[in-house]
Amino acid sequence: MSTVDGTRFRFGVEIEVITGSRENEHMEWYLTADELSDELAEIKVSNHVVQNHRKEDEDYTEWSLQQEVTIPNQMMQNKWGLELVSPILDFHTPEVWQAHIGRVWWVLANKFNTSTSNKCSTHVHISPQAGQWTLSEVRKVAKFAVYFERSVDSLLPYDRRVNHWCQSNRWNTVLKSQTMEMVFSRIDQAQSIEHVAFMVCAFSKDSDYGRTLGQAADFIHSPFRWNFSPLKFGGKGTIEFRQPPGSASDADTTLWVTFTAAFVQGALKWGDNLKATTPPSLDLFKSVLLGGLLACGVEDMSSLSNLFVGKTQLPAGAYDLQSLSPQELDQMRRKALEKNVTLEKFKKLFGYK
Repeated sequence: MSTVDGTRFRFGVEIEVITGSRENEHMEWYLTADELSDELAEIKVSNHVVQNHRKEDEDYTEWSLQQEVTIPNQMMQNKWGLELVSPILDFHTPEVWQAHIGRVWWVLANKFNTSTSNKCSTHVHISPQAGQWTLSEVRKVAKFAVYFERSVDSLLPYDRRVNHWCQSNRWNTVLKSQTMEMVFSRIDQAQSIEHVAFMVCAFSKDSDYGRTLGQAADFIHSPFRWNFSPLKFGGKGTIEFRQPPGSASDADTTLWVTFTAAFVQGALKWGDNLKATTPPSLDLFKSVLLGGLLACGVEDMSSLSNLFVGKTQLPAGAYDLQSLSPQELDQMRRKALEKNVTLEKFKKLFGYK
């Protein structure tokens, strides 16, 4: 890794998989998680199963294993939906964080029957290394997120454009009726980080979920492509990229961590230079993404460059989501009640509530 010409980052990654023991037929998810925990410990990967661990005692130096309720279990195949949550890692020490991811995937691939599906995803939480965002920084990332949304969509599977767990920032209930010029103006005029976070992650009170909660006004919520809701109380926290598909290997997980850091670095360097009246293009997006990666100190751009091969920019507009099923509504309620393990790790690291 060469010299960093920009902001230094910490991150945490959440890997959702469908997995099961090759040696034992477990009748409960936590038995599979316990065996996975033991196998990881055998190769010196510090970890714990969240069910056996109070979240207020969350350790930011360890991996955390927990059930993922949005992934259907395959009990007849002895496979369960699990989420593996990384420690808080320094993006600028790739020899450390890539070794972490590599060891975890070695166990998943060699000791377990592990697969992915369109119900799985990879989430990356990112924060400045000192743990504090400024209003200017959050504005820039927000503008990048809405401006380049269709460019990112162009690189990802269809399932990740119409998924209830990574909805459109650009076409949320607050911004959908406005031109890009108006969106940029509102973001630039916002006087608080909380206001920016609300604008790009606004959930409608009239949505199925909003009505279920009895919301009287639109509210900030997490299931967007770029989730700013951890910043709803100020600049301490993370911005989460939720759109990547499930990982099938360590290379996949490494790709989406790298993509997130490059995107956010590009936003911090050039977020105020975007022209709202000029439509985005894949050529421009590739330029700022690779520029962001270089500013992160990464010289090997092959993995990000390969994402663009054979891709064309999708036309402007949003895909309509179907109504939530009763099961999906229940899942969304259950997820909202869970404390996010990665955020608990960041809180423990930086000492905030």
